[in-house]
Amino acid sequence: MDISTSSALINSQITPSEWVQIGSTLLLATTAFLAPYLVERWKFTYRSPKLRIKFKLAPPDCHQTLWNEGGVKTLVYYFRFLVQNFGKSQADVCEVVLEKIFKENGAGEMVEDKSFTPVNLKWSGVRDPLERTIQPDREMYCDLGRIHHPDHNYRSSYKNFPSKDQTLNKFVFELPERYYSGLDCLIPGKYKLTVSVYSNNAKKTIKQLNLSWTGKWQDAESDMFNELVIH
Repeated sequence: MDISTSSALINSQITPSEWVQIGSTLLLATTAFLAPYLVERWKFTYRSPKLRIKFKLAPPDCHQTLWNEGGVKTLVYYFRFLVQNFGKSQADVCEVVLEKIFKENGAGEMVEDKSFTPVNLKWSGVRDPLERTIQPDREMYCDLGRIHHPDHNYRSSYKNFPSKDQTLNKFVFELPERYYSGLDCLIPGKYKLTVSVYSNNAKKTIKQLNLSWTGKWQDAESDMFNELVIH
């Protein structure tokens, strides 16, 4: 008996109702197998937290305030950005990382600083500077950096920072700790920064920030934001 004859014989022995039952059984088995996967995909697509970085060069995101060190108060500008959760559930253990630094060379090209290693940036405030839980429809500030009044000369802790540049007014990154092994500030110039937000249960989000700093201090915020431009 050839294969075609055998198949015809089998088909003739199965009634239409039995075919329906077999189809229903296969459908139920397939559904039971796929259901957990589909539920998890639905949760990830529609119920998961979603993060984004929002930057605006204007108060209250960026503003002038007072710096108090050793009882001596001087003016300082802080530059911050918002991390927003526009998803449907809370984002857990969110960290903000300064990943890469590029600087413009004499030919107008942005060249990556290969000696720079990624570092955490500080969440605004003194509580838990490294990690945050962000609820749905909430925004939280993270500090990018600051510029001190010329009366307060910030000296870089980086071991390879040129001594001739220590007298310049710098854009100082807001880091939880000062590191000897990596760059902690920028001298006047044009830069591109890569900032990322990591979370236990949300996709990594990345934003490129272009920074241009003349090195000149201005007392008025509107004037200062023409000397230090971030977008």
